[in-house]
Amino acid sequence: MNDPPRERKEGKKNFTDIGHLLTESDIITLHVPLNMDGQDKTFHFFNNETFDQVKKGSWFINSSRGEVVETEALKNALNSEKIAGAVIDVWEREPEIDIPLMHMAFLATPHIAGYSADGKANGTAMIVKNLCESFNIPLTDWYPSEVPVPHEPVITIDCIGKSNEDILKKAVIHSYNIVEDDIRLRFDPSLFEKERENYPVRREFSYYTINLKDGNEEMINYVKN
Repeated sequence: MNDPPRERKEGKKNFTDIGHLLTESDIITLHVPLNMDGQDKTFHFFNNETFDQVKKGSWFINSSRGEVVETEALKNALNSEKIAGAVIDVWEREPEIDIPLMHMAFLATPHIAGYSADGKANGTAMIVKNLCESFNIPLTDWYPSEVPVPHEPVITIDCIGKSNEDILKKAVIHSYNIVEDDIRLRFDPSLFEKERENYPVRREFSYYTINLKDGNEEMINYVKN
């Protein structure tokens, strides 16, 4: 992990130099704010020079902010096969996204961000808590009482003939099928904002119960971890 602000506070022990990270990682994911300048500037942090450093054949995921990545540099990296593929949730100049880049992406989604029912409920609870503390209102443990329930909260998987990876994939797709978001965006990119404002209800993984039929201990531990 590379996180300069945390590294300055916590020391180098649990952090990795960005150059080493780029040359060694099979999967690179971005989880940073958009800083236009300063010590921790992230605007166009990934450009042609940065992509030149990445391990050939790695996968690239941007779920932070579109402007952290220079669009043309990412397209160059894909065209030259410097990277094997890209998953893109955030885009420069949203909602006017780069259509050629969308077609090049393995998965393209309209800025899902933290859009889960749990995320929205937790955020609302934090706002209420802070307001109550500011105005001395005796309401300290409020939480939304009606968080939408998914259609099938129990995930039953027949393990016969399936690898651990197959089982995990089925569980993840059951909880939320991101491919459907990808299909809708590709069908009509002009509906970017509408798609973003109308995501289906999504609960986080911890809400679901997984029932493995004919699963062994290794499979059970794999799913738990």
